[in-house]
Amino acid sequence: MAKRRLNLIWPSVCLALIFTSTTPLSAASLFGDDWETFFRDKVSFRGFAENVTGLSVSHGDRHFNTSNRLDMQRFTIQPEINIDATSWAKFFISWRFVKEIRYSAEAKSREKSVSYFPTARVKPLPNTYYDEYSPKPWEAVLDLSPTDTLKIRLGRQFISWGETDGVRLLDLINPQDLTFSPPAAPNLFNLDETRIPSWGLRTLYTIQPVTNTILEFFALPGFFDDAKQRVDEIVGSNDTGDRQVRYGRWSAHPETRLVFLGRNAFGNMFANSLNPACSGPVPPVSISCLVIPSTGRELPDAGDSWKIGARITNSLGKLNFGLGYIWGFNPQSTDMVFKVKGVSCSAPVPGPCLAGRAPSVVSLRLVNDRTNIFAGHFNYPVGDILDIPVNTTVRGEVVFLPDKPYNIAKFPGAFGLRATLDPRHPSGVVEKNTLRYALGFDRTTLIPFLHPDDPWRAFSLSFQIFQSIIFDHEDGIHPFSTAEKINRVSTTLTFRIGTGYLGDTILPDVFVGYDPDGYWTANPAISYVPPGNEKIKFSLVGAFYGGRNKFKSFGFFDEKDSVFLKMRYQF
Repeated sequence: MAKRRLNLIWPSVCLALIFTSTTPLSAASLFGDDWETFFRDKVSFRGFAENVTGLSVSHGDRHFNTSNRLDMQRFTIQPEINIDATSWAKFFISWRFVKEIRYSAEAKSREKSVSYFPTARVKPLPNTYYDEYSPKPWEAVLDLSPTDTLKIRLGRQFISWGETDGVRLLDLINPQDLTFSPPAAPNLFNLDETRIPSWGLRTLYTIQPVTNTILEFFALPGFFDDAKQRVDEIVGSNDTGDRQVRYGRWSAHPETRLVFLGRNAFGNMFANSLNPACSGPVPPVSISCLVIPSTGRELPDAGDSWKIGARITNSLGKLNFGLGYIWGFNPQSTDMVFKVKGVSCSAPVPGPCLAGRAPSVVSLRLVNDRTNIFAGHFNYPVGDILDIPVNTTVRGEVVFLPDKPYNIAKFPGAFGLRATLDPRHPSGVVEKNTLRYALGFDRTTLIPFLHPDDPWRAFSLSFQIFQSIIFDHEDGIHPFSTAEKINRVSTTLTFRIGTGYLGDTILPDVFVGYDPDGYWTANPAISYVPPGNEKIKFSLVGAFYGGRNKFKSFGFFDEKDSVFLKMRYQF
């Protein structure tokens, strides 16, 4: 209750500061012409209303096998108020109200059994799981400019250092809501639309105006934010032993290949059985060698979730670049790891497990790592090279993560399993220095044969390459959720092309991604903007995934191909 009061009081305080900082109004004019002039000249109201309807066009996996193909019916309305009070004080506030239906695909999940010992039903998501109707503002920022060289922003805000499209790299400050949107589908919901704002402070100080040298500092305390919004929001995917598992439409496909005596042996990747014989040179084929996973997510504590960062940016001619540092929890869901909290017996007392008559239970907690992040980025428009017109903007981002944790297991594992606990790493976790970088190439070009109606209408082209390099790599490093190895060098390629026809009333756009390990995604879209009315936009969008299996990269969503109709009205 105290947190909610703080969230509601903050916008009121900002409004009070705005009004008291403007030219004083006499009591007689408080509700007179001056007040009316202030609202007419200084206050603007805008926002948007949006509806997205989606249908599954795939067969559906074992958790979502339902005849009802509707997998998205999301209505959003976001009103926004901007107060341009003075030359040095501005205030912006918005609210986001969302309503989604209860999906048959998710409701059906309660009829499926969790494959641990003994079996039990899965619990469905609550009917209002995706709804947002809190009076707490979505954004609420007070912008102050005490001097020409100093800018201060206070409130619930977005801070993004990254410029990549569709795939994140340097976008590590605000978390993302990954529960309602299919992944790597920027034509449906881009990174700006899934980002979660955070309460905090951001300052920009211009050190040298001539070279546009700017020193930036931010601090996000975290305790104003809800626990699940301090890091990426996700819906779980693995069969677990806590009888609390819930499957979402965009959950990654669970690991279904680790089966021992007909039971889920996911826990065997992280712990050995309490039965000593199961760790011997010739382990018995016994139910006592099964390790049941009992999982839960450990969110950053309110008093221990600060995120602090600084960077300096500069311009040298056409080259813009910056170097930065971030300290705090890494919010990315793909960087989480399972940490073992203990191993117990599935029976009330340990005797049956030690005697070889009952399986063991490993308690796993899914955690985000608190880390130091060293970052850099650049942007450079290339004109001509050796009198050859290139006309391409090159942009890059790099992130160094020291001692980044990874889950690790032994491949192949015991009992004929794909992977089990590596005896060299009894904790199931190793820490490795990791370097990630992205290079992007953006340009516009003419393709006359694709534009017979207007040969001078350009196409926008964008190509990106992402790579992650694990130093001192060890065989057996894997994602927290599956028994699929992570290579020393991982690569993802993306390409995007878009243009406009009939006076930009028809706007096709295609985004594709490819992982050389054998996975792909395609996100085509075609939009219609009525002539003379740019406030309305209709989009038909597809999200398709594939790969050599369902346990890594884009293959996680191989059975969740969907088509969406998106309608937005800007007011």
